[in-house]
Amino acid sequence: MLDFIDINKTELNDYKTVSKQAHAYAKNASDTDPFIIKAREKAREKLGNAILPNGKIAWSKLPNLITSNTKLKKDVLGLSNDLEIFGLSLAPHYVSGYNTCNGLSIGCANLCLMFTGHGQKFMVDCNGNHNVAIARIIRTFLWFEYREQFKARLLHELKLKYNLLKSKNIDLAFRPNVFSEQKFELLFTELFHFCNEYNIPMYDYVKDIKRIINNPFKKFYHMTYSLRENNSLFIPTALKHGCNIAVVIDTPVKDAKPKQLTINGITLDVINGDAHDARFTDSPNKYIALSGKGLDAKNDNTNFIRKV
Repeated sequence: MLDFIDINKTELNDYKTVSKQAHAYAKNASDTDPFIIKAREKAREKLGNAILPNGKIAWSKLPNLITSNTKLKKDVLGLSNDLEIFGLSLAPHYVSGYNTCNGLSIGCANLCLMFTGHGQKFMVDCNGNHNVAIARIIRTFLWFEYREQFKARLLHELKLKYNLLKSKNIDLAFRPNVFSEQKFELLFTELFHFCNEYNIPMYDYVKDIKRIINNPFKKFYHMTYSLRENNSLFIPTALKHGCNIAVVIDTPVKDAKPKQLTINGITLDVINGDAHDARFTDSPNKYIALSGKGLDAKNDNTNFIRKV
């Protein structure tokens, strides 16, 4: 029995209905987007060229599974060593054709960070290929279709990075779901045992409240509840389970964040989430305020980006 706090059946049923509509919306949007269709085709072609006759994968022909997200100096967070954060960037929601985000909403699908930064759709090479999007889709194909080889390769890459950074006195942290929300804590437990053995902090932004309630690795897998336009009813439950609440607001990145926010009658102090991404270092019972990113942020009409 899931211990949702202060939620009645009507609210829960309404949430399920809206979530179902969001999945249908995101799937249709992905399946009819010419940019995504082309990226899927190129990813499938590139992956096909890397599969050997015996079914093994020629990894040298494919992008790395893990990539560096953030480098932080130790004085920023008061740590003993500098920190580098690596992550696994799968394609979000239905971009690959596979669903990787059970907790999605229309707002987060429209404004997904997949299509910001180096993922912006206009950033194609001279042949018209978007190599960043293609790489993320390839990783997703590999996760769903070649899972055991995927697992072995990711652990290999992570061990190499750990050893390299250790030789430089740099600590490593890992974010399994950069754009996705896969239940790796259930589907890839080897990863968690590895990170626990080597004292590698793990963290994610999590939309699926059931993952927070059932997290089997709470001691070192830090979850921050990711607020969307339709899931604020679960804030009390997330707080009960020790999670902070990430919320996207309409304040520009360079502007000061408010000191407090009140959402659904719950007032908490605010941490500036744009200052760094090492969420596992945050103090508890806080809102993590993040400014809307990407060219489409100003056009949000779903309340995914909250006006403050």
